[in-house]
This record gives sequence, structure tokens and C-alpha cells, in this order.
Amino acid sequence: MIQEIENRRSIRKYKADKINKELIEDMIYSATLAPSAKNRQPWKFIVYQGKEKEKLVDVMRQGINSEKSPMHL
Repeated sequence: MIQEIENRRSIRKYKADKINKELIEDMIYSATLAPSAKNRQPWKFIVYQGKEKEKLVDVMRQGINSEKSPMHL
């Protein structure tokens, strides 16, 4: 996984492929190894899947769309 982190790039399109739980856990563990101010390691992770993920995405879209409205300029 270190090679993937070293070669990371920004992604703007995402696949709908399912990711197995072990890979998600490995990624979260790797993220906890990142440096933090004063070594506080304030990391908190939440993994959304299925219908709950879709609900979250809808809420986020609504927020983004409301920021685009003229009332927020």
C-alpha cells in the first residue's frame, strides 16, 4: 500500500466498485500513521456504505447547490 500512497493522484471520477472491508481497514490504519501536530493524532474515521452513503451524498449535494444560489453571494 505504501507504493499506492507514494504514487497517489487526485481523482475526480469514482467507480461504483465495491471495496472489501479488509482494504478499508488497511487504508484507515495507514492513515493513522500520518504525522500530526504535537503527535496528538486526532483522527476519526466514518465509513458510509449503501443507502446511508447515498443519503449523505444527497445532503452534501443539497448543501453545495444551496451555496450556488444568489442568496449566498
